[in-house]
Order: sequence, then structure tokens, then C-alpha cells
Amino acid sequence: MKLSNVRKILFITLSNIGDAILTLPVLRALKDNFPGAIIDVVVGPRPEQVFKKDPRVSSVFVYDKHARLKDKMTFVKKLKAEKYDLAIDMKTSLLPVLIGAKNRSSLFSGNRSTIKHKRSIHLDSLRPFGIIYREQKNIYIDEDSRDKIEKILQDSGVRHADILIGVSPGSRSHLKQWKKEGFIDVISKMLENPQHKVILIGDISETGLSKEIAGAVKHPGLIDLTGKTSLNELFALIEKFSLLLTCDSAGMHIASDLGVKVVAIFGPTDPSEYGPAGDKDIVIRKNIKCSPCKKAQCKFEMHECMTTISVEEVLAAVNKIL
Repeated sequence: MKLSNVRKILFITLSNIGDAILTLPVLRALKDNFPGAIIDVVVGPRPEQVFKKDPRVSSVFVYDKHARLKDKMTFVKKLKAEKYDLAIDMKTSLLPVLIGAKNRSSLFSGNRSTIKHKRSIHLDSLRPFGIIYREQKNIYIDEDSRDKIEKILQDSGVRHADILIGVSPGSRSHLKQWKKEGFIDVISKMLENPQHKVILIGDISETGLSKEIAGAVKHPGLIDLTGKTSLNELFALIEKFSLLLTCDSAGMHIASDLGVKVVAIFGPTDPSEYGPAGDKDIVIRKNIKCSPCKKAQCKFEMHECMTTISVEEVLAAVNKIL
């Protein structure tokens, strides 16, 4: 179904930062195929800043799923008044129907047995409309954020010749986290090279973990920026890395989109669905019967899929990329 005269588009994305990053190719494709159209975004509170400064986006509507029913009805009426020609919904919710969009993505996922990665599944929602995506970076980074990061790094003693290695030790689920002691050992080894600078990243809820790691490593080449940047500044920081060592996290999806090489440690989640996409990226996981379980709790209470990953395995992957 080819679309014509599309002047106004509503893009409904997901509620977690990493998940929203995986939908950005859809936003890019919409803008490339309809360059003159107005594109508005509906997003949850956490990833709002992903879209706030993006010049491809006209307006950002923040949807709070915990709002009162009356407020949700008001929200729907507000969107209905915008009279959208096309609504593309990553949530496959009823919202495009409720706002009366002239054209809308399907409520049903259809037969996608050959597609596993979430990024590809999101892009598949455009296929019925004949909308084409051209492979590229999709995250928008503003120059103010780049300038701010440049100053932070200079103030932290980073020189132009230094090799910047990002480490994101935290995750929204504790089951996705590798052992703290492992990160301490790997970082200590990486810092034996005087050209290496290791930068800890993560959101404000992970500052305690990073502080413990930094306190154990005690090296001037380790810079802890966990919780000290805005989301847009984090994009600009990750852009500078030669490598990101991470668990399954938002940072991993950011790095993957920006073309930064990744060493990703996976346990309960499936890398074929959420893993990094680069040709040189390395996923470390244990091939055990219960992994990936995709569960919020380990029913065996051993957490074997993560605890049995060794420092040597991680170091070997890091060194292979570096």
C-alpha cells in the first residue's frame, strides 16, 4: 500500500530508553520517505530526552501509563484533534484507532517467524506501506552536548591520543548484571596500558555500583561519569568510545546505533533479539540449557548464565577488538 499526501505523522514509541533506541530506525525511515511531513512522537517519561532535541521531531507527547482514566481520555482527544494522516505504533496498541488516523500500522504482528531482532521487527511494521529504510546512524546528537562532553573529558585529564573505553556495569535488571569483581579485574587489566582511559557510565540509580568499582580499582585512568551526564550528553560521550564493555543495557543499544564496537555480556536475555548489530561486536554468553530464559527471576537461584562467565573470557574479547 503506497501512501500519498502524508503531511502529518504520529510515531508511538516504547517506554524504556534501550527499547526506544531500537525504534529509531523507524523514525529515520519515516523522515527520509516523507521529508516534508510533520512528525510527532508519543513516548514514556524515561526516553523523552531521546526525542526532545531531535530536529526530525515536531512535538513530543509524554504518555503516563499510570495517569487517571480521565487524563488518558483527554490525552486521546488531544491527539485526535491533530488529524494524523499516518500513525506508526511500536506498542501495537489501540491508540491509532482511537485517534482516527487515516492510515495506521497493524494491530497484529503477523507472521514474523523469520525475524527475531527487535530492531528488525520494528522496521517490519513499515513494510505494508512500502516505506524503505537505508542503514545509517539514527541517534541525533546536538553540538552543545558534544561541546559539554569535550570539556568534561579535558577536565578529567583525557588527551587526544588516549583510547577511550566505556564500561557500563549496571542494568535495569540485576539478573542481567555481571559480577562486580569481574569488572574490577577487567578494568584493572585494561588500565595497564597507559594509553587507555576507562570511563564508567550508567544512570543515576547505578552510581553506587560504579563508586564501588572505582574505589576498588583506584587508578587515575578510571573516570566515573555514572549519572553525571544528561541522556543527550551520554550519546555524545559514547560516540567517542573505541569500545563499550557492557551488559544488556541501554548503553549497548546506543553504542550499537552509533557504530561503536561492543563487547556485550548476556545471560537471561536473547542476543538474537536484543544483541548488538555490528560485524565486529562480540557477545559473551554461556550455552547452558536454561539460557536465555527471558525471566525476571532465576528459578534455580544460581544465576549460572552470568556467574560462570570468567574474567579471562571478557578480557580476550576486549583485547580482540582493541
